[in-house]
Amino acid sequence: MKEKTGKNYFLINKKERWGLSLYGWLVLVIIIILTLFIGFRNIFSILAPVHREKTDVLVLEGFISDYVLKDAMKEFTNNHYKLLITTGTPLEYGDLLAPYRNTARVAGMSLLRLGFDSTKLIMIGTDEIRNDRTYNSAIRLKKWIRANRPDIKAINLMTMSVHGGRSWLLFEAALGDSISVGIISVPNFYYGPANWWRSSKGVRETVNELIGYFYVRFFFRPYEKELSGK
Repeated sequence: MKEKTGKNYFLINKKERWGLSLYGWLVLVIIIILTLFIGFRNIFSILAPVHREKTDVLVLEGFISDYVLKDAMKEFTNNHYKLLITTGTPLEYGDLLAPYRNTARVAGMSLLRLGFDSTKLIMIGTDEIRNDRTYNSAIRLKKWIRANRPDIKAINLMTMSVHGGRSWLLFEAALGDSISVGIISVPNFYYGPANWWRSSKGVRETVNELIGYFYVRFFFRPYEKELSGK
């Protein structure tokens, strides 16, 4: 005899369905927790990578905090670079008080104040831009390299912590296949891979950069603008 599995009515029908038992839901919750835990443990390796290329050119993103400047000088000396380039965009605040008005110049002049050799320093800033600041900084760098140092075939990019993964993708997209890009993500002074979720600053910056990384990885399309530098 055929077992009945449901009832049919005029406009609707009633059928048996399969669902998770209490133990099934427990297993599902455990899987989700383990997945999130593994993600938390590995998120920094994606957002704050370190991968050096063999090169004598170090590029420093100008928006970095002051403590990163000393790390940049150590990196420059210990790895025998010959040129340090700062990139950046116009200041978002303090422009009326700051004499340099661009993060590339703020970082560069700060390095000089710390005793860095001016003959080994280049400051490359973009004009006023509203979107894709990191990408347009990389485009400006590409134009400078084409015009002044076409022999450069690789750079190492230094930036701050969880901004590293996104910056790496954008600089690679801007510079193209002809210039290899390494990445040095300097650890954040306030939080790290083991405790970023314990502070509002760590959660805010990490989640923000994760969203930005996801957008760049899957939705961003490279383009090129004519930008003059300051």
